Amino acid sequence: MSSRTSIRRIAWVSFGLALAALALWICSGLRNFDIASLLTRQAELLALHAARPWAFATGLFLLFTLLSALALPGCSVLALAAGLCLGWLPGTLLVVLASTLGATLSFLAARHWWRDAVRRRWGHRLAAVEEGLARDGAFYLFSLRVAPVIPYALINPLMGLSAMPLRQFFVVSLFGMLAGSAAYVYAGTVLSAANSWQSLFTPGLMAALGVLASLPWAARWLLRLLARTNTVVTR
Repeated sequence: MSSRTSIRRIAWVSFGLALAALALWICSGLRNFDIASLLTRQAELLALHAARPWAFATGLFLLFTLLSALALPGCSVLALAAGLCLGWLPGTLLVVLASTLGATLSFLAARHWWRDAVRRRWGHRLAAVEEGLARDGAFYLFSLRVAPVIPYALINPLMGLSAMPLRQFFVVSLFGMLAGSAAYVYAGTVLSAANSWQSLFTPGLMAALGVLASLPWAARWLLRLLARTNTVVTR
């Protein structure tokens, strides 16, 4: 069997698995699962976690990875659920690892299987990505993770078409998504003490939301500071 035939077969199997996962996601009702649903079902989720903590965490990790890889909505609610059921530190580790793994799967799919389709549809974006990588290196991806100028669903496949090494993409994505993941998970920890919508707005939650809102501005400020520093050094 030739290598091209093997790659084609793997691509079709992966495509079939993605379709099956997408159908499962639609039929499960998760697309209609929002913060209000999470509030009303928090006792049920806590009971499931208490009964089988490892199975619950594994299922949450796999589901989060799937949604991240396919760029499907629901990751933010799952991050809140991770904070609610697992706590801040374990929940943050689960969310950031699942986010990074999902992003890496999308990266690899674009690099090996979707190259022509992505280039046809988003080739104009790829030129900007290549220019940014040539100028700032891995920090360009880090800045996109912190301040997403390009939508999340496009960052991963576009990086897959670039010359960025896989290991570098994984490590930079891990650290780039850490702050946002930690803030979302912390917001989820507040849900365990919430009896109503009004009780959600605690000082800790407001601080977490403030961190999320300020991340893009902080990233832009840091980029400008580093650009000025590089200019001074080169002179």
